[in-house]
Amino acid sequence: MRWRAGTFSLALLWLGLAACGPKGPGEPALPKSATPGWQQKSLGKVEVPAGVPDRVKPECWKAVYASTGEAEVWACGYAVEGTAFEAAQKAQAEADTVKFQEGKFFVIVKWR
Repeated sequence: MRWRAGTFSLALLWLGLAACGPKGPGEPALPKSATPGWQQKSLGKVEVPAGVPDRVKPECWKAVYASTGEAEVWACGYAVEGTAFEAAQKAQAEADTVKFQEGKFFVIVKWR
């Protein structure tokens, strides 16, 4: 019985340590406006967009900007910069879209 109690305690300790592991960087600091005349209309947490490599699942946010057209910005945060870099390297090119890494974020900008 003592062995089981010790094993259970070790399992709880391991789960506690795993819960304290690296997390995503949280909400991105996206600008409220950008030149010339772009204004952020919304910002919210979303599911991982299609085409984003998710071997390690990121925490993603989407902002919508409006001016004479519309731009959508996804910022997917990873616990480690290297994973964001890997996502940028593996991302496929698309028309009217820019994809890049900024620190712990993999960023996608689409415009219409």
